[in-house]
Formats: sequence, structure tokens, C-alpha cells
Amino acid sequence: METATAVQNEKTENVVLCDVPRSGNDVYRISRNVYKGERYVDIRIFFRSKADAALLVPTTKGVCFPEKIREDIIAGLILARKAPEVECPKGEQFRSVKILEVPLSETEQFRISKGAGSKNAYVDIRKFFQAQKDGAFVPSKTKGVSILGASLDEVITGLMRTEPDHAA
Repeated sequence: METATAVQNEKTENVVLCDVPRSGNDVYRISRNVYKGERYVDIRIFFRSKADAALLVPTTKGVCFPEKIREDIIAGLILARKAPEVECPKGEQFRSVKILEVPLSETEQFRISKGAGSKNAYVDIRKFFQAQKDGAFVPSKTKGVSILGASLDEVITGLMRTEPDHAA
């Protein structure tokens, strides 16, 4: 499987830094992108194609953030790793606690939370927007990714990379 790919057109450049096993046929793909001159980091869930196991197909589950806040995101993930485990009481689908907010602008931020569902512990990275009505920040339904606890250390290591992992 090829992980060090580069795709380029007039608007974007994408370099895959690494793939981190998630579960079964899924991986977290960590990549670096340049879009309209700005640098971004993307963490996205991919799954293996049933027709071709070497082919990874992207899902809509993922988050893309400016590279300038990468160190803050890594710090938040490390804080989440060290934080006490979150218990999900019976009868609830999930429970989470806020670990860190990383401001992007006056009306946008990324939030790192640690949580647990009925089956898995996870750390969530999600973009939040300031609501028009009361000024409270509300989560994006599509701009976020939950990282399973078993994959967290490898995702942190992957985010620290600045060059592709050619060994994978």
C-alpha cells in the first residue's frame, strides 16, 4: 500500500504523512495539505475497498486544521491521554469532558474532548462555531474525528511527523 503520495493541481497539494490502524479495515490517514497558499493538517478515516484491499477510500469523518495550530492540537491530545478515563453510565450513549479549546478566530475554535461510549474510549477533535443567537460555541456536525483510545499514541506520533513515512 502506497502511503507517500503527492497529488497536485492549481489549488491543492496533498502529502500523506502516515496511516494509523484504527480497527478492522479502517485507518486514520494523517496528511499535510496546501490550499490557496495556506498549510493544513488533515486527519481522516479511510476504509479498505472490498474490491481491492490495497485501495484506501476516504470517509466523510475527519478534521482539517491550519498547520499553525498543530502543536496546540498535539498538546491537547497529550493532555487527553494523561486525563482520567471517562465513565459512560448505563443508560447513556456516551459521555465526554472538555480537555482543551484552541482558538482559531473570534468565532471559530477547535475543541479536544475525552469520552467514552458504551463500547469504546475515544478522544474527539472537533471544530466549533459561535452561534448567532447567544454567542455560545456549537459543534460542527461534519468537521471532527473521534480517535479510538487504542490508536491515540500512534496518531500523536503521526501528527509530529513533518515528512512522509516511506517505510509503511
